[in-house]
Amino acid sequence: MNKPIERVLIAYGSESGNARALAEYLGGATFLQPFAPQVTELNQLLQAEPNEGDLLLLLTSSFGDGEPPANADRLLEQLPHYAAPGSLRYAIFGLGDTAYPQFCGFSKALDAALAAQGGQALINRVDADAGYQDFFRQWLAVVEKVLQGDAEAGQALRLQVTPYGEQNAFTARVLERSHLSGSAPHAWHIRLDIRGSGIRYRAGDTLWVLPENDPTLLAGLAAGLGDEQAITQLRDKELRQLSKGVLRELAKLGGSEALKVLLKSSQRKALEAYLWGADLLDVLQDHCPPGSVSLAQLLEILSPCLPRAYSIASAGDEQTLDLCVREVSYARDGRPRQGMATGWLLAQDAVKIFVRSNPACWLPEDADAPLLLVGTGTGIAPLIGLTREMTASGQQRETCLIFGDKQREVDFLYRQELEAHLADGVLSSLLTAFSRDGDSKYYVQHAIADHADQIAGLLQRGAHLYLCGNRHHLESAVRAALDAVAREAGWPEGELWPQLLGQGRLHLELY
Repeated sequence: MNKPIERVLIAYGSESGNARALAEYLGGATFLQPFAPQVTELNQLLQAEPNEGDLLLLLTSSFGDGEPPANADRLLEQLPHYAAPGSLRYAIFGLGDTAYPQFCGFSKALDAALAAQGGQALINRVDADAGYQDFFRQWLAVVEKVLQGDAEAGQALRLQVTPYGEQNAFTARVLERSHLSGSAPHAWHIRLDIRGSGIRYRAGDTLWVLPENDPTLLAGLAAGLGDEQAITQLRDKELRQLSKGVLRELAKLGGSEALKVLLKSSQRKALEAYLWGADLLDVLQDHCPPGSVSLAQLLEILSPCLPRAYSIASAGDEQTLDLCVREVSYARDGRPRQGMATGWLLAQDAVKIFVRSNPACWLPEDADAPLLLVGTGTGIAPLIGLTREMTASGQQRETCLIFGDKQREVDFLYRQELEAHLADGVLSSLLTAFSRDGDSKYYVQHAIADHADQIAGLLQRGAHLYLCGNRHHLESAVRAALDAVAREAGWPEGELWPQLLGQGRLHLELY
């Protein structure tokens, strides 16, 4: 029969301070006080002489690709030499980053080492990504239940983020696909089925899509190379976003002086103009004579197909995930083209995906902080996610959303939903800027200027600014408009933007 728990030892391994902050918070939890909780670093844990009457609550990050933090790097060496009186009982809360192949590598290794010593995990190990706060709240509640004698609660808990990535993507079915705009190029709502994936996300996070190359492009390359194997062997290679390294090799193989000139640093804008909408077949046809480049040489220099990123347009639903994308369709040199990822998303029944946390675009922790949300076109996507998260959590904070596009009647994305948010108080105000509705063009920066007093008041009350949309001109235009607002309100010249940045109140999602 297990000995009653008499003492709780809390130990942390922390590189950036997150695990330490959680450990210190845990040490002050009211329900733990009868167990005289002690908080220490993992490297110092064994000096507290843990025994069978203790519960070890171990919170640790994994540094880099699964390595232990500096204040936890000796524990795995010490454990095999520690003769614990009785079986050690423990619970591990691991923090990691799914961008690394060895996600939560150290906390997993620590779990295995304790088990090898005969230890007993009273709560299943937690593998949390950057969005660990919700996991921690759930884990905390289970820790309390276990200390109250509910052993089943610890064994029932399942909080383990699956580390999806380029080499291990989840195949999500497309559940819905519908127009959001009435004019071309259309904006689309896409809903993906992520049931059973274990993917956890929240508003502001980023979805990465792994598209496949256009069969028409592959067939054209096979014909140009005179090698049918190109259709299969180039399928997973990057054929659109060609690096300077690849272009230099092609210029060398094809003997193209014109391409060599374009690659000079002084020709950056000319190169960007040439590459806009181009693919590998264009470059081969323009700069590499027939027979000068072989399939084997291409396989040597081309990188694997790069994933494409999209802002998530939904809150943290474990069943579905929403996107708002703009279709890309054009012709170049008489050959029709589509955007690689958008064309894939709009044509397939299922797509390979993974998610990355993006804490820089989450809602601020201060639930009273006002929000100034500015989005243009499909840049509305992360802002819709934020408003949905506020709705789901019942948050009521002062929020002004400014949306811009071309025409109100056909390009007002999510109009009904935004107007409903305005009616139910999720939005305090909804300002719009449609550039093609009047005799003169009207953009979001003009809406900011026309509502200067309102915007200045928000900023003075500590508002966080979220700016989302096309990176060309948007940031500079909005910054100039807000600087003008700040001047009128009496701020020192040029200090607003650095202040927002320095205080963590500036959140940019530009593409």
